Amino acid sequence: MVKHIIFDLGNVLINIHPEKALHQFADTCGFSIARVREFFSSPIYWDHMAGVYPPETFYQKVIETYPCLISREEFQQIWNSVIGLPKEGIEKLIQELKPLYQLSVCSNTDPWHWQKVIDEVGFMQHFTHYFLSFELKMNKPDPGVFRIMLQQLNCEAKECLFIDDIRVNVIEAENLGFNTILALDTGQIVASMRKQGIID
Repeated sequence: MVKHIIFDLGNVLINIHPEKALHQFADTCGFSIARVREFFSSPIYWDHMAGVYPPETFYQKVIETYPCLISREEFQQIWNSVIGLPKEGIEKLIQELKPLYQLSVCSNTDPWHWQKVIDEVGFMQHFTHYFLSFELKMNKPDPGVFRIMLQQLNCEAKECLFIDDIRVNVIEAENLGFNTILALDTGQIVASMRKQGIID
């Protein structure tokens, strides 16, 4: 029986716009789109998500590796342009689920993005646990992320429903015994929850 529902953040609870940030960085720094895409899959990026160093150091490492005359403030502004508005219908769903299940967030994110979400997304207060990569010091789909969740929630995997928009994350959760939903919008989540008997 499911007791815990764990939501990914980007493309599940909120819209994200990586292409917007990608093009802004390319225009500001005079880089090709290909070079900026390379950064978003680089060790610097993933180390930042895993909390290897603070945001200020991240900024320094980026401009050293990808030389660009951009201030830390402008860099942060473009970086945060990734964060969009809540997914349509998701707040209503969260409010319906809150009396019935313990709700958590599990996200590969960083301090700047997370602070923007906390400042702008009011329904984040409805969640009881936040499993954030920069605090856990590891990124999904590392199985350690899922083991930490089970430990802190004090439950078994079969008691959890994990929702993510990235297939490899969902597969790792399934391998560990979680119930899962792979979805990109609220309608898909609701349909899958009904099919699994989570909601009527």
